[in-house]
Amino acid sequence: MPRYLVIQSARLGDLVQTRRLLLTLAERGETHLAVDTGLVPLARVLYPFARLHALPLYTRDAAAAARQIGDVLRVWRDLDFAAVYNCNFSTAGTSLCRLFPPERVHGYRPGSGGPARSPWARRAFRLAAHRACGSLNLVDYWGYFAPEPIAPERVNPPASGGGAGLGVVLAGRESRRSLPVPLLARIVRTLHDFMGGPRVRLLGSAQEQPVARRLLRELPARMLGNVEDLSGKTDLPALVEAVRGLDRLVTPDTGIMHLAAALGVPVLAFFLSSAYAHETGPYGLGHTVIQADIPCVPCLESAPCPCGVRCLHPFEDERLPGALVGLLQGRADAAGNRLPDGLQVWTSGLDALGGVLRLAAGQDAQAALRRAARRELAAWLGVAELSGSEELPAAAEEEETVRRWLRTDSDWMLPPRRYS
Repeated sequence: MPRYLVIQSARLGDLVQTRRLLLTLAERGETHLAVDTGLVPLARVLYPFARLHALPLYTRDAAAAARQIGDVLRVWRDLDFAAVYNCNFSTAGTSLCRLFPPERVHGYRPGSGGPARSPWARRAFRLAAHRACGSLNLVDYWGYFAPEPIAPERVNPPASGGGAGLGVVLAGRESRRSLPVPLLARIVRTLHDFMGGPRVRLLGSAQEQPVARRLLRELPARMLGNVEDLSGKTDLPALVEAVRGLDRLVTPDTGIMHLAAALGVPVLAFFLSSAYAHETGPYGLGHTVIQADIPCVPCLESAPCPCGVRCLHPFEDERLPGALVGLLQGRADAAGNRLPDGLQVWTSGLDALGGVLRLAAGQDAQAALRRAARRELAAWLGVAELSGSEELPAAAEEEETVRRWLRTDSDWMLPPRRYS
């Protein structure tokens, strides 16, 4: 039986989003997964089939980290991996791959000037230069590191409420991608009343405990008996149980959002600033995203915002709660009539390529380019015809624009080497 190694050196959300790749490899052989030591308990729950290798990626004890990594490398040296899938463009993670023959390393391999991308990674990153026209979910980006990954509908279960109430993720790691507490409180009150007064679980790390206290002060007294503050009170396996079975999860773009999608919990997500739903939205069927839609979105997370987080302003419009109620009632027309300018409503779907968002309310000025990009990626991967709205033809101008973005001269002259 062949052995495969996946190196995922990023954080919680990225570990969950590697799901399509890992489930694909699990059907083909013995699957090994290398993650940060702190994520091993979660990886054990999510991927019980995988043999885990703990990497001290975020420790300050350099000497201890070197010893632990040395132990891991000695184990790897004795394992004959048929392929190694390195998921992150990082010097630290890629340096581990020097242990293996270059032709067996997929994704990111050591190069003369630092990490080098495989052909598929290079092509997908060309699209990243035009993020506003993005159409590739990160789950599928990593999924296609392996040829012919499992069907998209096998990655996450369709979302359906489990009777455990409403979950609220308090904030993400990047503050400008999260909703301010007064606005979050207004949304939570709206959903709580619409859902008939369910139990509410506040979710987050210990860093979000001050946010939880402020939110509790903003909520009406009639709700407080229904609210359970779990911020900073769950380890990762307990977090899984806190999310499992919720009727809905309200969240910014966070790792808990991806965990909920993997567990089949319906997600209502708010995306703004550098968060872009076409890249990292919830994967699978039954999720909804409210996406900021102004010219500067999506921006670069590592750069300060020169616009005073202008993309937050549409979320603060008083019409938003009414639009949410229409949306939850399944009335896209009512949601669209009340939706503030500068917002879009997207519902999650699937096609032959993978996860895809479909516009439910608002305007999408990039629709034709988005379709053209998706069709170009699918054609290069040899994926069957796309379904639904992606079958609508794009104008010849958009098709040619996307070809210029995604192809180089060598792509025309050499046969494709999609996965190497």
